[in-house]
Amino acid sequence: MGVRSKINKAVLIMAMALMAFLVVFFLLINRSRSREESQNFSPAQEVLQRDLDIRYPPSPKEVVIYYSELSQCMYDSTTTEEDVEALARQSRRLFDDELYARQTDEEYIRSLKLEVAAFAEKQRKIASFTTSSAGDVVYDNTDKGELATLYCVYTMREGALTYTDTEQFILRRDADRHWKILGWQKAGKNGEKNVNELKAGSPASN
Repeated sequence: MGVRSKINKAVLIMAMALMAFLVVFFLLINRSRSREESQNFSPAQEVLQRDLDIRYPPSPKEVVIYYSELSQCMYDSTTTEEDVEALARQSRRLFDDELYARQTDEEYIRSLKLEVAAFAEKQRKIASFTTSSAGDVVYDNTDKGELATLYCVYTMREGALTYTDTEQFILRRDADRHWKILGWQKAGKNGEKNVNELKAGSPASN
């Protein structure tokens, strides 16, 4: 092998090593940048990252969990007005058609903003929430369709006061096999109510 051939081989090896180094370097830079951008998201922006067309919650419990995450951000006084509107539109995508039709997006957002203002005035917020376990979800086939019933306990904070608010959710499976929120009501001593009596709006504001 001639000297020139050895030199060419060495240059080629160095070029390949340099390319490998640059690929790894840019991957690390992009990963770091993505992590920084994620860390800069507000809680509202973080929860809005979910694409419901691709990752719709797979069970009634997961639907209520995601809806509660959206509500927790909607009623946080630090959430921007723009994000409140985005959260409201995202939450309505979890609604059954029957519930969705009760208000337009504009009506829902207008009402929501009044509730958010009332929360801020009273220094009220949703501190945390807990849903029924998957095994405690009650399923039923009715003339209204395939229904699921479960509970969510919201821990509310109002100034220095902390209390809980338990809501009963009823969901109905749609034609795409997605569980959608048909309505909710405060959980009372008498337990069951007719689905038609369930309220539209936000559980946190009832």
